Amino acid sequence: MRSEKEVLDAVLCVAAADEAVRAVIRTNLVPKRKYDYYNFCFVVTDIERFDRDVFATCFGDRILLYRGDRNYPELFPNKTKAHLMVFRDGVTIVINAMDKDAFLARYYGEPNHENVWIGDTYLKILDKDGMLPAIERLSEKQTWFAQKPSEEEFHETCNEFWWVLKTFAEYTLRKELPPAMFYLNVAVRDLLNRLIRWDLFLRAGQPVDMGILDCNMEKLLDEDRFGLYKKTYSTADYESIREAFHAVVKLWSITAGEVAAHCEYDYAKETEADMLRFISDLAEQ
Repeated sequence: MRSEKEVLDAVLCVAAADEAVRAVIRTNLVPKRKYDYYNFCFVVTDIERFDRDVFATCFGDRILLYRGDRNYPELFPNKTKAHLMVFRDGVTIVINAMDKDAFLARYYGEPNHENVWIGDTYLKILDKDGMLPAIERLSEKQTWFAQKPSEEEFHETCNEFWWVLKTFAEYTLRKELPPAMFYLNVAVRDLLNRLIRWDLFLRAGQPVDMGILDCNMEKLLDEDRFGLYKKTYSTADYESIREAFHAVVKLWSITAGEVAAHCEYDYAKETEADMLRFISDLAEQ
């Protein structure tokens, strides 16, 4: 596998030789992790040229090109062209080609702190015209969570949780596995993770670094609590799904009670009891 210096040298060499590329910014620099990849923004003058496979032979023996902007254009606004490339020697390079305005909109944009899947660190490594301001943000800010829910937000999130849990239970009872697993691992889990983020911040009394896609949760939760969280994952066996359901309910009830206590809100235990009774009655029909 090539070294970091070899990859950076190759990227800068390609950018320097291309008149359409006016600046290069490296992104996603921290944290440094095993199996990480190299991310770059190319600020370009002819964005449509980068809709073609302009990097086909630039960086070595490529085994995969995935154009993220073609599958998910809503994630790549302002005509950004996303080239995600995998090479035979174990290197992964991502180049997002965009114009100056698109890059600055991304750089100065408000961070999203929920389900963060991409980093928010930047370092300018080439600027042929001095067109950009100083670009150096080497500490992650998107993954730092510091939100106390309003009383309305807390109650509406709880209501949404019971609604999607009911829907998950209905799919499970009908033995419709794909939608049941979708609801468990996406709809239900998103709300559960949001509640846990609130709880971790409120207990810490200061911002907490959740990591990309909450990858730091195991470090932040105590052993017993994370042990319960692990039980919310099931196999495709319906008995395992039932056990995951009960783990979700237990973890939600404990954590929602803690969030409510920290915020001095009421947690609707009566709604919890009514919804669990409703779901239990479904199972007996």
